Amino acid sequence: MNGFLKKIAQDMKMNEREYTKEDFYYILKYIGVEKDTSLEKDIEKFYKDFVGNLSNSLVKYQERQVKSGENATYYIAFYTDKKADYKKAIKVYFPAKYEYTISALKTIFLYLIRNNIASQVKFHVKATNEAIVIRFYDEADVLPFINYCNNSFILKDLLVDVHPFMATMFGIGTVRDDNTVNTYNGTLSLMLEEYFKFLKANNSLDKASDLDFLDYVIRRGELEENAALKFDIKAIQDSIKAILNHTSILG
Repeated sequence: MNGFLKKIAQDMKMNEREYTKEDFYYILKYIGVEKDTSLEKDIEKFYKDFVGNLSNSLVKYQERQVKSGENATYYIAFYTDKKADYKKAIKVYFPAKYEYTISALKTIFLYLIRNNIASQVKFHVKATNEAIVIRFYDEADVLPFINYCNNSFILKDLLVDVHPFMATMFGIGTVRDDNTVNTYNGTLSLMLEEYFKFLKANNSLDKASDLDFLDYVIRRGELEENAALKFDIKAIQDSIKAILNHTSILG
């Protein structure tokens, strides 16, 4: 995290570059991975076959797709009637290496179905460090899932790194967000844009650091009046503290 912040600050000083929240969102999503869409058709075929089999079962699910082709993102929700209560939900990032996407999806789907877990899974057909994202409606379901994955996979061989602002357990990311006003990464990107604009305006880019960013986010949260956005800003604070203290965001 510290290195990321200092690298951005150095780039802004040397190249007089401005970073927007869209820039940060893209960087965070693809940091540490190379562009790859070679498995797009294989992933889509697996998913369509899987859903086809589900339609002949008693499993309760809903699905939707955003965009198409190599930019397609899929969502499938299990055992849910409505959106998760963001105050009780946890979002889990399973950053599977691209070549293991199908294997990871199959295992995750079957675990959620077999245990009747209310959840929503999001996945891409191209390589990103998000790979597979699961929103658990009940925080109590998260730790058993992570422990299951840690016992079922050799995670150090299966996963890429999540971005440096996300707390992890065994390499699996865990965050909170309201999922209405914005996502965790969306709010984080906004905070990074604001933070670096603040540093530049005050001629203090050299101050960029993890502790200084945490201090900015805490002060920014105190000023926020929108309840959902305030929740997301607090979630970023909690994640940074967990990273710095080598703890977990899970209660």
